[in-house]
Amino acid sequence: MDADLGEEAEVGQKTIPLEGPGVIFEIRRDGLAFLILDRPSERVNTLNAPIVAVMEILLDQASHDKNVRGLIVTSAKPGSFIAGADVREIEALHSVQEAESASRKGQRLFDALERLPYPVVAAINGTCLGGGTELALACHYRVAADDSRTEIGLPEVRLGIVPGWGGTQRLPRRIGLAPALDIILAGKSLNAKRALKAGLVDAVAPPEYLLEAAERMVWAAAAGEIRPRRRLSDHPLARHNPARRATIALFSHLARKRLRGRLNESHYPAPFRALDAVTHGLKHGMEEGLREEMMALGQLAVSSTCRNLVSLFFLQQAARKSPGIPDGPARPREVRTAAVLGAGVMGGAIAQAVAGAGIPVRLKDIQPEALQHGVHTAWELNRADLRKKKITNREFDRRMGLIQPTLDYAGIRRADVVIEAVVESLEVKRKVIREIEAATPDGTIFATNTSSLPIREIAAGAARPQNVVGMHFFNPVHRMPLVEVVRSGATSPEAVTTIVALAKRMGKTPVVVGDAPGFLVNRILMTYLGEALLMLEEGARIEEVDRTMVEFGMPMGPFAVLDQVGIDVAAHVATVLSEAFRDRAPRSTALEILKEKGWLGRKSGRGFYVHRRTAGGAADGMDGGSSSTPGEVNVGVYSLTSTRERMRLDPAPTESRLVLPMINEAARCLEDGIAATPADVDLAMVMGTGFPPFRGGLLRHADALGLPSIVQGLEVLSERH
Repeated sequence: MDADLGEEAEVGQKTIPLEGPGVIFEIRRDGLAFLILDRPSERVNTLNAPIVAVMEILLDQASHDKNVRGLIVTSAKPGSFIAGADVREIEALHSVQEAESASRKGQRLFDALERLPYPVVAAINGTCLGGGTELALACHYRVAADDSRTEIGLPEVRLGIVPGWGGTQRLPRRIGLAPALDIILAGKSLNAKRALKAGLVDAVAPPEYLLEAAERMVWAAAAGEIRPRRRLSDHPLARHNPARRATIALFSHLARKRLRGRLNESHYPAPFRALDAVTHGLKHGMEEGLREEMMALGQLAVSSTCRNLVSLFFLQQAARKSPGIPDGPARPREVRTAAVLGAGVMGGAIAQAVAGAGIPVRLKDIQPEALQHGVHTAWELNRADLRKKKITNREFDRRMGLIQPTLDYAGIRRADVVIEAVVESLEVKRKVIREIEAATPDGTIFATNTSSLPIREIAAGAARPQNVVGMHFFNPVHRMPLVEVVRSGATSPEAVTTIVALAKRMGKTPVVVGDAPGFLVNRILMTYLGEALLMLEEGARIEEVDRTMVEFGMPMGPFAVLDQVGIDVAAHVATVLSEAFRDRAPRSTALEILKEKGWLGRKSGRGFYVHRRTAGGAADGMDGGSSSTPGEVNVGVYSLTSTRERMRLDPAPTESRLVLPMINEAARCLEDGIAATPADVDLAMVMGTGFPPFRGGLLRHADALGLPSIVQGLEVLSERH
């Protein structure tokens, strides 16, 4: 409402507030003001152009109000401060000039906040990311809620841009260069206690006392008892100190070297431009740094990398919200207890993920040794989280306490969902279903973790086929975010929505797919890996094929993938898919030859590569194979698989031969109804195979290539091969 602050009627302790869309400004009789963010009809606060404009007006008025003695910036959303800038506005930017203008407006707003003539405290009551963190950094002090929902960070590089509202300048001045680069260049976030240790916040308080702690901080600052802390001064004498400039140069060099070790700058330019903005500002001052930041944002926001990463962001958001069955009213069943059958590496990792979601889980196997191994896998994964400080000792104990090993079906009768992770054998899986149906009530959902077998065939002969659904995890479970939820013709909508909800609760990204051999991801990968194997038999060098695809943007090449998955597992899947798709499945004997030789990839120490054991490596590590790093090519593979002379490859035809058949098979999957939309294909391929995120997904990449180019390329390939 529009009113003059001096003429407002008082309501109790507070005046009638000034407010705009999503923002309220009010002043107490003692002079303490509150800037409260609360976007109507939104679950979380995000910063958009209207809110920035309203806040600029309110802060201008507040700067001239003689009654204000201090300001607390906070949020009315439970567990959420500000989730960042509105990504829809990033998507809507059409030019460098528009992006630079948006950056200037945000920088101007936070400069005004920082220049207020009285203490300003950010009371961070939950998620504080991107623009929210930049706003908090512009405040003079910060206090965070000691709550599991509190996370503070700058994730902009994950969207292909840089922090554009002062984050590249204020964070290093606040906490120091090295820790700031660690956060900015990787898009990291910190919980409340780690933020306090880093100096990102000044205090931590229980959520219910957060505003009281912020108020005490305001009055202490007003009384001169505390002063804002800065690790790096912006004074010209400090900036020109030779020792400081040498330190900046050293850290910049090391950071750039690390970035180049894990990222291709042409694929992901944002971290490199963020590094430039940070170091430029520390050398030349805040004003010049903000200008560099603005120009970097302007160029990056309209790049194809940003467009594609933003597209993936929205796909992930949609997957988190989707119930899995858009055309039905089925509601997910509540999962209070679960069971996992099969205590191999996969079963142990699935049990760990279920327990991590707070669900009691029975882990069953028929062999005591296997059961011990499965529990140990879960223990190792939890220990890894504990070492990385993702969980506390108390949470570690709680998770392990939720996993109950068993050699029989005792206790499994109470399970709402049973996840089967036994061997990839149709007869074994059918036998397990019969046993489960005899041991559980009618409502129990049976989720099979098969990688290639059709769900309708697994459920053949089941008494309750409507309860049988695919829940395909990818290996290693703790790293791979995708879960394919496979719906057969008999699977009930309730079973699908329940498994979708369970996958989300486990922190996974579910994609509902149709029922066919290989489902979606493995069916598309069939063409990619199969063509690579044929190229090997034709005389291609293993390392050259892999290098070409890594340069394309894949996290590893096809032969490294086969070693990671396991030659025996890949051979089994290849057999199933070859039988199902006789007309087009690439046919190679290489996998069977290596399998017979005992060269099974990482788990055996030798496959297409020779794998070196790392310190403390075990036969089965947390990655689902041996704890090893790939060494040199296993040259013995060449003589075993082909008599052809090894030849050098041209990267462009190699890339086309491996990528275009994937696009073609993805189109067939859409035609067959295995995937409902191109978006499902893109999300599944990025989350399940590491298809280059900067390309936006397989079919988004196809759109960039253009249909005529794809058709022409496939016709050329069909003539040659």
